[in-house]
Amino acid sequence: RPCLCRPFFRLKLVASSAFVLSARAASDTSAFAPVTSHTTTVFGCGITSHNHPCFLWRRRVSSQSLKMTLTKSESGHLILESPSAERNKGPIYDQVLAPTVFPRLIDNANNGGRDTINVLELAAGCGVHTTHVVSSFLSANEDLGMEWHPSDPDAEARSSIDARVLQAKLEESVVPANSWILGKSGGTACGESNRDKGDAGVSQSGNGGSIADYEQHHNFFDLVLCINMVHIAPWEATLGMLACAGKVLRTGGILVCYGPYKVGGTAVESNLNFDEALRSRNSQWGVRNLEDVINVAREENLEFVQSVEMPANNLAVLFCKK
Repeated sequence: RPCLCRPFFRLKLVASSAFVLSARAASDTSAFAPVTSHTTTVFGCGITSHNHPCFLWRRRVSSQSLKMTLTKSESGHLILESPSAERNKGPIYDQVLAPTVFPRLIDNANNGGRDTINVLELAAGCGVHTTHVVSSFLSANEDLGMEWHPSDPDAEARSSIDARVLQAKLEESVVPANSWILGKSGGTACGESNRDKGDAGVSQSGNGGSIADYEQHHNFFDLVLCINMVHIAPWEATLGMLACAGKVLRTGGILVCYGPYKVGGTAVESNLNFDEALRSRNSQWGVRNLEDVINVAREENLEFVQSVEMPANNLAVLFCKK
């Protein structure tokens, strides 16, 4: 049945050395049951996007295939899956970050005598983009280091990020996920019942690891990355994201926002339908006017650089800290 929430696949190790894989809304706090037979039912659900609504399906899998999947999380910690992130991680890196953003940031770092690129990922979700971008960058730039700070207001998302980082053996380049708040309503649509509350920029306690100190990172980051948040969070979260980027980016740093936008108050039909569906679920959500985002960014000392057309009628919008 189509839905407009953002459920995730959840993995958990149980006593029988197999595990249950279940898809459910993040607000559901029911416990997992142990696997009691050699086959089990797997429920799956795709993440909602404007032209890829999520559907629930079920299939039978063997305990052997489940164990093969479990080896992806050697730590045994919870890992969330996002099909939409798996789809767009390649285009975001290959079409935007690698050819346009990182060359500019590398030049800035070289001119400043630095050998590390510092990145803040806001609304980082389950960690798919974190591990993909960091590993791809390090493979392509062996003489440079990267210090990646993933952030998400949802405790389960932070746990998933940290587990993925351990799985990918990227602990030297990715710090434990923090829970910086982007507006009082938080930054993402997942895990609303578990979301930390507070003012923009405030660090909250959670299960995702040690908490970063917002104020200590002013003028620290070369890149702030925010993927698929603006349209599925209250406008206050976007204001918080832009305010955060304006403070933590160093001069010449880049903010990249990815997702669907209206331009001139309109968009392609699929984005307009998506906008209507989002607003019907939560009146505070919706596909934003790009001009509104640019105007607020300007107030935070962020200059609009360009927008890059991406698959599925999304845009990658680039800003530079003046």
